Amino acid sequence: MASREYLVDVAAYQPSSMNAYHKAGAKGMIVKLTEGTWYKSPVALAQIKSAHANHMYVDAYHYAEFGHSVSQAKAEGKAFVQRAKYVGISKKRFLGCDWEVGSGNNVNGSKSANTKAILAFMDVCAKAGYKVLLYSGASLLRNNIDTKQIVKKYGTCIWVASYPTDLAYKPDFDCFPSMDGVAIWQFCDNWKGLGVDGNISLIDLHKETATTHKAAKPVEKPKSKPEKKTGVVYAPVINHNPKWMIQLMDNAGHYTGKYIKTNTRWKYFDVKTIQGMKCYKLGTDKQWVPGKFLKVIE
Repeated sequence: MASREYLVDVAAYQPSSMNAYHKAGAKGMIVKLTEGTWYKSPVALAQIKSAHANHMYVDAYHYAEFGHSVSQAKAEGKAFVQRAKYVGISKKRFLGCDWEVGSGNNVNGSKSANTKAILAFMDVCAKAGYKVLLYSGASLLRNNIDTKQIVKKYGTCIWVASYPTDLAYKPDFDCFPSMDGVAIWQFCDNWKGLGVDGNISLIDLHKETATTHKAAKPVEKPKSKPEKKTGVVYAPVINHNPKWMIQLMDNAGHYTGKYIKTNTRWKYFDVKTIQGMKCYKLGTDKQWVPGKFLKVIE
């Protein structure tokens, strides 16, 4: 799944068939499997089967009831992982922790205690071999959770909910809830009037690692000319929409939560490889953009 692709998250409130969501443009589904240690969604298996039939990626999430209890977080994590394995969630996909205000979940612990419990849950999922996400509303993420600790340990893994409007066909990035480490933005709760949450990926969630091959004998490459370190680049229009935004990275390859608009020109001041990608420095050390999003014009 590339960045800027639509996903839906579904629970027992949504139908078993994913056909309508797929036809509307959803490339992936995040399915609710469990809640606390007591609940298993009765429709999850049917929803997963339908998503696969529609060639949609399938990730999963758990509705947390552990609040700031580390022991309860571990118990819920184990129950979630067990269910994820039972329904066949691939180890290439994500398991998400939905930690929000709601029945059974106490969000009034200290920021430190909340974060410690959330990390305990995510650790269980990660140790089972899955990639992990943390879902919550923008306000809780800012005020009740130390997301710096989460992102430091698990990278770009935040799934943030913030709705400029309840009904939307596409996200308005002028209203993006800017924060570090955002992988997915849930931008409305009635996407295209289909009664389902609308989400958009900001990173390539399911990028496959390169296949390793036996090393061949080294071949001497001709020396190339030094890379030009300054010039002008153009950010092409994405999906025919000049208002799309490209997220910036710092010099270590971490997304900063800051963006540049497509259909704009930028002067670059340096070029280097970050996490295997050729990147251009557009200003400060926290303004690097992968070259795949840019076109060098000067």
